[in-house]
Amino acid sequence: MVAAATAITISGWFVSSVFSKLLDKGLSYYKGQKSWQSGMKADLERLARFQPQIETLIYMAERAIPRDEPDLPLYRWLGQLQDAVEDADNLLDELEYRQLKGENKILRFALRVAKQDDLLKRLKEVVKTFNDLVTGLGTFAQRFGTEVRGDVSQDTGFLFSGNNLFGRETEKQTVIEWLTSSDTKEISVFSIVGVGGVGKTVLAQHLYKKVECFETKMWVCVSHTFDEKAIAKKIVKSLLPDKVSKIETVSEAQRALIDTLSTKKFFLVLDNVWNDRERGKWEKLMAPLRFGGEGSKILLTTRMESVADMVAKVVGGPKVYLNLTGLGERESMLLFEKFAFVGDPKDHPKLQSIGNKIVMKLKGIPLAVKTIGGMLNNNIKDEAWTSVLNDEAVNSDKEADGINQAIRLSYEHLPPELKPCFRYCSLFPPNHKFNKEELVNMWISVGLIPEGEKRGEKIANDFFETLVRKSFFEPIESDYTMHDLLYELAQFLSKNECLCVVSNDPLIKLEQNIRHLSLRTSNILVLKNLSELKYLRTLLLYCDIEDAELGSVICTVLKGFKTLRYLRLSSEQLCDFPESISKLVHLRSLSITRTKISKLSPCVCKLYHLQILEFTPSSYLDNSEGSIPSTICKLSKLKKLYLPSNAVSMVQHIGKLTSLQQLKGYSVRGKVGYDISELEMMSELRELMITNLENVKSTKEASKAKLTSKQHLRKITLMWDHSFEDIGDRNESDKQVADCLQPHLKVVDLVLNGYSSTNPPSWLEARILPNLTEIKLSNCCNLEMLPPLGQLPYLKCLILEKIGALKKIGLEFYRSSRSSNPFPALETLELIHLIQLEEWTEHARSEKSFLRLKRLVVLGCPKLKKLPSISPSLKVLELKSLEIIMLGHALRCLGTAEAK
Repeated sequence: MVAAATAITISGWFVSSVFSKLLDKGLSYYKGQKSWQSGMKADLERLARFQPQIETLIYMAERAIPRDEPDLPLYRWLGQLQDAVEDADNLLDELEYRQLKGENKILRFALRVAKQDDLLKRLKEVVKTFNDLVTGLGTFAQRFGTEVRGDVSQDTGFLFSGNNLFGRETEKQTVIEWLTSSDTKEISVFSIVGVGGVGKTVLAQHLYKKVECFETKMWVCVSHTFDEKAIAKKIVKSLLPDKVSKIETVSEAQRALIDTLSTKKFFLVLDNVWNDRERGKWEKLMAPLRFGGEGSKILLTTRMESVADMVAKVVGGPKVYLNLTGLGERESMLLFEKFAFVGDPKDHPKLQSIGNKIVMKLKGIPLAVKTIGGMLNNNIKDEAWTSVLNDEAVNSDKEADGINQAIRLSYEHLPPELKPCFRYCSLFPPNHKFNKEELVNMWISVGLIPEGEKRGEKIANDFFETLVRKSFFEPIESDYTMHDLLYELAQFLSKNECLCVVSNDPLIKLEQNIRHLSLRTSNILVLKNLSELKYLRTLLLYCDIEDAELGSVICTVLKGFKTLRYLRLSSEQLCDFPESISKLVHLRSLSITRTKISKLSPCVCKLYHLQILEFTPSSYLDNSEGSIPSTICKLSKLKKLYLPSNAVSMVQHIGKLTSLQQLKGYSVRGKVGYDISELEMMSELRELMITNLENVKSTKEASKAKLTSKQHLRKITLMWDHSFEDIGDRNESDKQVADCLQPHLKVVDLVLNGYSSTNPPSWLEARILPNLTEIKLSNCCNLEMLPPLGQLPYLKCLILEKIGALKKIGLEFYRSSRSSNPFPALETLELIHLIQLEEWTEHARSEKSFLRLKRLVVLGCPKLKKLPSISPSLKVLELKSLEIIMLGHALRCLGTAEAK
C-alpha cells in the first residue's frame, strides 16, 4: 500500500522541460526517416496538446484531499509517468553525449541509413509510452475537478482556554518591551517566527490579553490565503460589526479602516501569516493602518522568516522578530505532566520515568507534548505508556499526533519547485551539518533545478536562501542543519525516493525504485546487493571495508548505475580507480575522496557531461607525468575542479576548460600550455589564484590573461615566489606585470603575496576597484608606500603582513577629501610583522576615521611608537611585541575595547 503522506516525487516543471526537449529535438533526429517521421510528428504534437493537463494534474495531486486513503491508481499512473519522463531525459542526454563526444557526423549518417538504430527505437518507444499514459489522463483530471484542496483557510483559533502560556519568560519579556516602547512615531511591526506547533499563537494570545496600554486591540487569523480586503473586513468587524456588510471593494475596506482607526493607538495581531511574496497586497493592507495613532503596534505570527522580511520592507524599517524555539527539557516535562496526570505525578514514579523518555522524543514542541500527554491522561497502565514510547507517532512519522499536520502544511505551501529540493535533504543523516555550496551542487547535478534564463547556480542559491527564510534550514556558524521534525518530515515524504542507510546487514532490502541513496557500510556483501538499483541518480557511498575484492566489487556495482548523475565515493581502503565509471555517461558530478588512489584515471575524461570533479585522495598525489591526464581538457562542461593544490599545475592547456568557475593554484610555468595566456578564454571564473608570477616575462605576456574582462570574477590571489637573490632585481618588473593584471571592477576579495615592487599596483584604489571588501597584502618585502585605500566604500577587512620595507603609514593611505570619512566600512585591521614600521600618521579628521572598526591587531611591530586615535566602536585590541611607550599609549586609547 502506498503511504498516505508519501509525496508526489515528479515535478511539473521537470515534465515541462523534458517535453520541450522532445518537441524541439525529437523530429530532428528523424530526418531522413520518412517512414517514421509522419507518425512521430503526430505523436509529438499530441503530447504538446496534453502537456498543460499533465502539469496541472501533478500540481493537483500534490494538494489532493485524500491522505489516509490514497488514490492508488493515480499514484501508479504518476509513477509510470516519472519513469517515462526520466527515460526520455536519459535518452536525450545520451544523444547530447554523443554530440559532445564528437560523433555528430557519424550520428547523422547513422540516422539516415540505419532504420533500426537503437536510439531511434528507444525514442519511438518513449513517445509511445507517453501517449499511452495520456490516454488515461482524462479519468484522473475529471476526478480532481471536485477534489482539489485549494487554499482552504484553517484558523488557528482564538480559544484561550487550555492554551495558557507555559514558561517562555524571556521571550515574553522581549515582546513586552517592544510593545511598551515608544521610540518611534511610525507604526511598528514585530514577528514571532517558528515551526508549526512551537507555541507562536499561544504566546501572542497571552500578550494580547496582558497588554493594556492601547486604545483598541484586534486579532485576525490570516491563514493561507492572503486577501487584503478580507483581512481589512475582519479588522473592521472586530470593532464595528455593523459596518462590515457595506464593504464590497478593497478601497471601501481601506476607507473603513481609516475611519475606524484614525488617530487611535491600536494593537493588531495577525496570526498564522503565510504570504511572503505579494508585496502589493501588503502595501494595500498597511496603507490605512498607517493612519493609526502614535505608538500603534502590529504583531505577526508566522512559520517563515521570509514573512518578517517582507513586512519589514513594506513598513520601511528594520526587521524586528523573535525566533521561537522548543521548550527546555524541564519545562517540556512539566507541561507533559500537566496534561498526562490526574493528581500528583509523583504518585506514579514508573509512569514519570516512561513519560520523561516520551518527552525527550517530542523535541520541546508544546503542541506535541500536550497532544501526547492528553492522549495518556487518566490512563495509568504501564503497557499503554510503553506502547506510546515505542510508537512511531512520537517521532512525528504519523499525522495523527497533530504535529506533522502542522509541519506538513508548511511543506505544502512551498513553491512546487522547492519541494524536491527539501525532500532531497533526507539523504543526509540526522543532525548533519551541510555546506551550502555542496548542497546546491547536488541539486543542480541531479536535475532538481529548473532550466531558465537565469544561471542554474543563481536559481539554486535562491532556492536555498528561500528555504532558510522559511525556516526549513537553520544556520549553524558557516554551515546549515535541519530541525529534527523537519528532517523526519523530509525522510517520511521521500521514503520511495531518497534513502540514507547505515548498515552491515547483508540481507538488507532496498526499495528498487529509489532515485537517491546514501550508504555507509563495512560489509562487502551489502555492496553486492546494490546492483539491483537501476534508477539511481545519486549515490553517496562510504565504505570502511578491508577486503581484497573491494575494488572489483565497486567497479562491478557501478556498471549497473546507467542513470547516475551524482557520485561520491569515499573509502580509505580503495587503491584502484574504478574504470567502470567511464560508462556513467549521464554523470554531472564525481567526487572521489579519502582513498589510496594516487592517480586520476583517463577514463574520467570520457564523462562529457561532467560539471564538477573532486579528486582528493588521503595519500599524497603522485606528482609524476600523467597523474592528471591531459585529456581532462576535453571536459568542456566542467565548472568546478577540486584537486590537491599541487595538482592543478599539472594540467596542460587548462585554458580549454572555458566553463571553469574556480581555479586555485594555477602555476605559471615557462613553457607552452602552462603560461598565463591559458587564462585568456576562461571568462566564467569566479575565483582565481595565480602562483609563480615571477615566470611572466613581459607586459605583453601578462596582458594575455585579460583579467579586466572577467565580469564574474569576485576573488583573486596574485602570488610571486622570488628567491632572495632575485628580489631586488624584480622591483620594476613586478610592478609592470601587476599593472597588466588589473582585475574586473566587480572583484570583492584581493590577495597580493610576494610582490616585490616599492610601489603598489596602479589599479589598487577606490576609483578602479570600488567593490573591494577584503584585502590582504603579504610578503611584499620592498613595498615602501601603501596604496590609497581609505576611500574604498565597502572595505571591511584589511590585513598588512610582512611588509619589511614599510617605515611609515602616511596620509596617502587615507586618500580622502576634507568632506569624506576615511575607511567608512572597515571592521578589521591587522598589522602583522611590519618590522620597520615607525610611524602611523593620524588623519586630520581622526574622529571620523575608522568609524566602524571593531578589531585592531598589531603584532610584531617593534619600532612603532604610537597608535592613532582609536574609534569608540572598537571591541577588540590585540597587541604583541611592542615598545613599552606604545603599549601605554594604546591602553589609554583603549576605552571599552577588550585587550589581549
